[in-house]
Amino acid sequence: PDYDELNSITDAPTNLYPDSDEPYTITDAITDLFITEAEFENMVESLKEKKNLILQGPPGVGKSFMAKRIAYTLMGKKDDSRIKVVQFHQSYGYEDFIQGYRPYNGSGFHLQNGVFYDFCQKASSDMSRDYVFIIDEINRGNLSRIFGEVLTLIENDKRGPQYAVSLTYSSDLDKTFYIPRNLYLIGMMNTADRSLAMMDYAIRRRFAFVKLMPQFGSDKYKAFLEK
Repeated sequence: PDYDELNSITDAPTNLYPDSDEPYTITDAITDLFITEAEFENMVESLKEKKNLILQGPPGVGKSFMAKRIAYTLMGKKDDSRIKVVQFHQSYGYEDFIQGYRPYNGSGFHLQNGVFYDFCQKASSDMSRDYVFIIDEINRGNLSRIFGEVLTLIENDKRGPQYAVSLTYSSDLDKTFYIPRNLYLIGMMNTADRSLAMMDYAIRRRFAFVKLMPQFGSDKYKAFLEK
């Protein structure tokens, strides 16, 4: 094969839908969806109220598609710089998500911050705008192990510096961590995978749950197929 050509394809820009300065509303989101405006508005309001939302449903029902549009609506514009997406799996841990020691340039182990820690710091420095952290396959991970002591902080009424805690690997007890009020969590859960354990109540009570089902009977779906 022509490896130069392959590399040129691989190195092509991945952002096929560039951010827009145009306002993004529920009306804009609904044009891409087969559900009603009232159903979508309920999802957005549930996220605003709990700050944590889980979209559950069978594979292929559009959970990822929906999550992005909920995030855009919450933020009021398409801005992927304020959205972070990760996928949980059985080996995913606290060290990947919050903080842990990792090999560093062949010179031993160094304390490094995880993806959620860094995203919280980014949101904390920009409190005038909303940020959305999206977790795919949220029920595939051991959530108690992944979140650790931060699990308490994701509650709506435990956000902010007044609820800051010392982290497990922190050597400085005066250096604490908190989740800012302008950060929202959206999880996606595949209900067709029966091999997964049920989420425990400690997790369930912290999230609003919305069930997504195929919309084969929707008039908008029929019109889409006819078009």
